[in-house]
Amino acid sequence: MRLSFYLDKPERQSSSIMLNVALGGKRFRFGTGVIIDPKHWNAEKGSVRSTDPHRNANQKKLNHISEFVRTCYNELIPSGKEKILSSDDLANFTNRIRTFLSPTEDTETTRPRTFEQRFEEFIKNYTIRTRNGMITSNRPGPRMLSLYRLVLNDILAWSAARRRPLSFETINEDFHADYCSWLLQERGLVDATVSNHTKVIKTFMKWARQKGYHTETGWENFWRDKRTAKSIALTLDELHVLRDADLSGFPKLDRTRNLFLIQAFTGLRYGDVRSLEPGHFDDDAGVIRFITEKTDAKCTIPITAPLAKLLEQFPTREFRFPTNQEMNRELKVLGEHVGFDKTSSVSHYQAGKRIESKHQRFELLTTHVARSTYISTSIRFGIPEAVTSIATGHASKGMMQTYYIILSEEAVRDMVCKAWEQL
Repeated sequence: MRLSFYLDKPERQSSSIMLNVALGGKRFRFGTGVIIDPKHWNAEKGSVRSTDPHRNANQKKLNHISEFVRTCYNELIPSGKEKILSSDDLANFTNRIRTFLSPTEDTETTRPRTFEQRFEEFIKNYTIRTRNGMITSNRPGPRMLSLYRLVLNDILAWSAARRRPLSFETINEDFHADYCSWLLQERGLVDATVSNHTKVIKTFMKWARQKGYHTETGWENFWRDKRTAKSIALTLDELHVLRDADLSGFPKLDRTRNLFLIQAFTGLRYGDVRSLEPGHFDDDAGVIRFITEKTDAKCTIPITAPLAKLLEQFPTREFRFPTNQEMNRELKVLGEHVGFDKTSSVSHYQAGKRIESKHQRFELLTTHVARSTYISTSIRFGIPEAVTSIATGHASKGMMQTYYIILSEEAVRDMVCKAWEQL
């Protein structure tokens, strides 16, 4: 038996450490669960360099894995001499290693689990990875888990419609081409939605490989069309009209307006703004501190004058937000009521073709428009994009944005609040 550790993706900023075991004329590949910056990996020795800030923990785990595998081998071949191993011998050997590396896995049976069962396990157990590949203990939010479930259901529907079996080996470029075509033609999805399906499949396949469930690589080349549909943002005039509209005789529309403006004055995603609690508000410091659900990013949101005035209606800082679908329906009613009847063109992509359509602006009102409004208004007021990203939770881009991100909380607050006095 030969045992070695190596980096899965040495050319990237972070990479999983993989275990390779050669036994009985076959090679077996397992994910160790350890992720490291390649510069801290000694490829010649197959070990963690002393420069790794987590060297003790990472190398200790690799040593434990190595010790366990050798113990399994010695129990399989007590004499230490190679023998002809049966398929059952190899299956038991690899199952013991997988169970050791994934102790939470259901081990009531050693029978190989199906592709569908592994995807169900992924939905049940997957935790969010950071941008540099580190594994967190945070679970995806309800909307993302619903997307995972939708993708699995669509893959199963595709398999039944095409009469093609599912396995890790079949998730290749031919599958991807036909699956995307099926989503476009049979389901009528737009390119952005198909792209989300591809992203989920790649996330699942990467997770499964790190778990040691497969060694396939074809899925890494699945291309995603990242072009998104063009949305709208409210103009300053429209924002004034909405804020100042007399809705005293329409309590439901008044509530919808206020909830929309909270989002438009904070820049939060709707899923995040629904999670706001009194503890997130530091009125003395004049900021809202929040960790976003989607990207696990820390946001520092200045309480600007327009937001502070609006929050006077919510002294307890407790809000009742409807579901995203309900809110989107109410926003269209609200937009029509306040006269957002000008025509705007929007576009989306389907099968690579750009499709434009014209709508009255109230028809285009959604919760996402609030976030777009915050960003576009902030930029119009002269706030640098890098500072705006501190509130919205977007990733930094280049040296300039990294520089702004280290600004003090007070500096960001003062800059944003001063700019929003123009509203």
